[in-house]
Amino acid sequence: MKNITFTLALLVLSIASCKKIKTENTSHEEKRKTRIILSVEQMKQIDVQPVSIVPYSDEFEAVGDISFDENNVVRIYPIVSGTVDKVNVSLGDYVKRGQLLATLLSTDITTFQRDYNVAKADLEVAEKNLARSQELYSSGMMSEKDFAEAKKDYTNAQSDFNEKKQILELYGGSSERLDAMFSVVAPRSGYIVERNINEGTQIRTDNNTAIFTISDLKTVWIWANVHESDMGKVKEGDKVSVTTIAYPEKTFYGTIKKIGTMLDPASRVIRVRTELENENGLLKPEMFATVTITSQTSEKVLAVPTESLVLENNHYYAMRELEPNSFEKVAVTIGKKFNNLAEVKTGLKAGDKIIVGGSLFALTAYNLK
Repeated sequence: MKNITFTLALLVLSIASCKKIKTENTSHEEKRKTRIILSVEQMKQIDVQPVSIVPYSDEFEAVGDISFDENNVVRIYPIVSGTVDKVNVSLGDYVKRGQLLATLLSTDITTFQRDYNVAKADLEVAEKNLARSQELYSSGMMSEKDFAEAKKDYTNAQSDFNEKKQILELYGGSSERLDAMFSVVAPRSGYIVERNINEGTQIRTDNNTAIFTISDLKTVWIWANVHESDMGKVKEGDKVSVTTIAYPEKTFYGTIKKIGTMLDPASRVIRVRTELENENGLLKPEMFATVTITSQTSEKVLAVPTESLVLENNHYYAMRELEPNSFEKVAVTIGKKFNNLAEVKTGLKAGDKIIVGGSLFALTAYNLK
């Protein structure tokens, strides 16, 4: 009887031990199936980052266009009437300050040159009269009153000459030649971004169109048309990203500098201005642009980079780190997308570490194991 009892006890212990080993093997097998272990070399191909709570920012697009930086542009208007004799520059040319842009044949210059020469001759006569009067006054042959009158005439002639000389120089005339030629020169260095004259063009001083416009294009303005329904989302200082048809793969970044005060009654949009650096000159005035405006709010959400998520069978998945080199596949429910981030509703919590760069690689390796 004792032998039977002992044998039964050994049998029970043996069965329990087998079940424990089987359970441990099963648990180990299940863990192996639900995770992937990456090698040292594979870890070099991925980027692991913690999940965090970040400020939520609303993001929307607006149609825009590029224009000159009005604080950094010069428009040249005609200051004399006449006929364009020669144009020395073309649209898009880079010019230096003082460079000759065009010449005009102008009767206005003839008038200024004539007035200058008359004033010059009067000054020479007054100067000779003063010298003679000085001699007569010194010898006692001229009264003090007459000498004072001679000095006054000389002073008046000198003032008139200086005035006529300044006017001639202001209008680009020359005191050395009488050719009725007016020279249009660049008041600053930059690119010719507008040219509205050709040889033979008649110029009038009451013309309100600039004959040349010069800008260095180091900075440009981006005007975005923000719809009335989005006006509440926009404020000065909000970040913007700009793309163009000419450079679809390139994104330009800036901030909102000014929000218009008047709503267009027809289109129901308000103009919002952004300034962009344009050192390489890629952005040209009149280009169309797509402006993405990121509006900052006080709301905070749990979010992950969109590149960390992989869409599979209409569900989003991420690879969460269990321990160094070991990751598991987790289903993630996402909410709003903003600024290359996605809000996480379920599946992850703050502090979890996930694969960001290389998530597709890791998930593919997980599915193939």
